[in-house]
Amino acid sequence: MHGYGGLAQKITAAYQKAYGQEPFVRLLESKALPDTKNVAGTNVIEIAWRLDARTGRLIVMSAEDNLVKGASGQAVQSMNIMCGLPETAGLIFD
Repeated sequence: MHGYGGLAQKITAAYQKAYGQEPFVRLLESKALPDTKNVAGTNVIEIAWRLDARTGRLIVMSAEDNLVKGASGQAVQSMNIMCGLPETAGLIFD
């Protein structure tokens, strides 16, 4: 990514600032790519990004379980926030 090193660092810093402390967001900063097998049955979303040196475009990729994160889990998470409960209540399964 010749010429884009500083920009790539700024993008990474922006994602870390926005999502670094979110309990259900997994940021993939290395060469790892999001994969549904890593998020199936969870309320987690994986996010990765690449800066395309050829086009100068930012490519953002994500994977989530569309039932847990996309519907029911999101409803529980939102209810937790509205009711003043811990955001993770009922959503972390060990």
